[in-house]
Amino acid sequence: MINFTSPLRLLALAGGTIATLGATPALADSSSGTIAVALNVTNACVVNGAASVQSNLGSLGTIQFPDQPGIFGNVDGQLVGSLGTLQVQCSPNATPVLTIGSGAHDAAGKRYMAANTHSVTYRLYSDSARTSEIAIGGQLTLGTASTTPISVPIYARVNSGGQVLAAGAYTDTVQVVLTW
Repeated sequence: MINFTSPLRLLALAGGTIATLGATPALADSSSGTIAVALNVTNACVVNGAASVQSNLGSLGTIQFPDQPGIFGNVDGQLVGSLGTLQVQCSPNATPVLTIGSGAHDAAGKRYMAANTHSVTYRLYSDSARTSEIAIGGQLTLGTASTTPISVPIYARVNSGGQVLAAGAYTDTVQVVLTW
């Protein structure tokens, strides 16, 4: 039996009850709000399966003609990149354009490969029959992009032109710009 007559016991009992009441939070009304989340996405294109947009595309591939003797007729080649043909993937509905620019040895509107002081002309084409030449600064319109990569084959042809060429490793580097 509890003796309520003692003032100390009464205070101890009241303090325990007050502590218990203070530990229980009082419920209040609630209110709600929102958080705005936004992202602006601009059109983008990547080449040969890159994981992000590159400001410098680097090497898109190589056209390697087979070895030839000093005099030869038409020899054909094709651009081969990391995925085979050049692959361009853009945001859906973008309209990408490849500009095939100048090479390191161009002269008088023609493309040349050079080995030391010697050179040989070559041509680039957009079709396997090699009837649609890509002029210096020529543009290849790639159509309207979808969710799949656009394959862009580029073909080439070289011919010694009836001349005996000096032995050497003939090379050129062509500038390419992708716009969308």
